[in-house]
Amino acid sequence: MTNPEVPEAEMRLVGSIVEGEATAVFPWGVIVDLGLSRDGLIDVLYIDDDDNYQVGDRVSCCLSDFDEMKNKFILRPPGQVPVAERLRRLEEQRGLSS
Repeated sequence: MTNPEVPEAEMRLVGSIVEGEATAVFPWGVIVDLGLSRDGLIDVLYIDDDDNYQVGDRVSCCLSDFDEMKNKFILRPPGQVPVAERLRRLEEQRGLSS
């Protein structure tokens, strides 16, 4: 997906590991300043119960995509499986156990 407002060089970062600073922590996710034209968002779907993000934390994340509706880069912890893949695996498990 390309957004004319986001520099092409930043869009090429999709799929790579980036680092930034947590600037806000909410029940629905963590906002991360990546030093880019847009902030990043770690969605609550990628946050485990034992994660303890704090404002000011340095975080390393995989830059998964750019969400035009949210106007943010979508982030996930390195090694964390994308939501679509997690759902697909869950469906497979349910199909096998039925």
